[in-house]
Amino acid sequence: MVLFLRKFSIGIAVVLVFGTTAIPSFAAPTTLRVTTPPSEVVIGGPGGGTKSFLVDVVVKGEQDAEIAAKFVDVIYGADGKKENLESGSTPYSLSQVLEIEKFDGSFRASEKTKTFQIKVRTKVSNISEMFYGGFVVQAVPKSSNPKKNQASATATTSGIISQINVFPYGFAGGKNKDKILPSEISSISFSTINRTSVIDSMIPDIPGVMNSGPIQAQVTYKNIGALPVFATASWTFSADGKEIATQSSGRALVRAGRSASRATITQAKVEGTEKLANVLPAFGVVEVQTVLISDIAGTTFDPVVEKSSVLIVQWKEPFFFIALGVIFVWYVLRKRPAAGDKKRKEPSLAWLAIKALRKEIDKLLAKRKAPKSPNA
Repeated sequence: MVLFLRKFSIGIAVVLVFGTTAIPSFAAPTTLRVTTPPSEVVIGGPGGGTKSFLVDVVVKGEQDAEIAAKFVDVIYGADGKKENLESGSTPYSLSQVLEIEKFDGSFRASEKTKTFQIKVRTKVSNISEMFYGGFVVQAVPKSSNPKKNQASATATTSGIISQINVFPYGFAGGKNKDKILPSEISSISFSTINRTSVIDSMIPDIPGVMNSGPIQAQVTYKNIGALPVFATASWTFSADGKEIATQSSGRALVRAGRSASRATITQAKVEGTEKLANVLPAFGVVEVQTVLISDIAGTTFDPVVEKSSVLIVQWKEPFFFIALGVIFVWYVLRKRPAAGDKKRKEPSLAWLAIKALRKEIDKLLAKRKAPKSPNA
């Protein structure tokens, strides 16, 4: 997976729990394109687990730079905010179990584009606890003036950070058996993403009833255990007993006691074009099955399945005009009391206009119905 926008058969929106992505910008346009390292590294078990992995870095720019990679430690405050520290600052530092092989990171502006391959390997064959932190790739621009090189690098160094988590095989068993639990679904919601008219925007949606058009399905879930666990959400849309579309979210780690949300949009790419089209019918009941699967270090828990339904109907515009008509009739009748009412008021201008219009219509209809004279 590459840290750039990708097009799926059905668009998906994801709320990230771990990791941040940043594209550095220097005085001259320079960009990094980095393949995402694995979020989970398992040590031990069948075959010994993960031995090593590669990270490709594509550099484009018009300025000389030095590409570097390192680990950073990560801590989380009570409010959930993340802070990066120097590697080795915590007892669960990645540098204790992983190492980055040395590589030539020199980039010259004359090369325009260059790909670097960074290899990360495990340093140990057996662990009993979890280790985690950030993997940072940096591009440090080189100044043409050697005396200014250090200041320039310090001022403009930036990078891309990805979260890496290292687990022993079978982490969910033994002493952690009661601490690692599958995530639970907290809520499922649906919303319209494209408004078909001004009226559609004015009138709020009714839960479970959507105006015609693509919708967004969102699931919110929570890790109820005492240790982190990975979770993957998927959706299956069906109508008239037939499956319309299916989509899955990316696998992401959820820390203990924390919640996360995943969402998908019911649009598919039109073959041969860049356009997206709605996959749902214009009218009818759509069944939605939401599945949440939790796993960690080789252990997969039973899936959590929730079934929902949504009624697709273009109801807002007809409702608006019917309601408008009812209000108008009520207003006219309220202003026109019965003929025998002593408190009868003089007719309003609206009522007189309606009567005049009615008379003109009656005259036109009478002329059309009248037989034509033989001499005409």
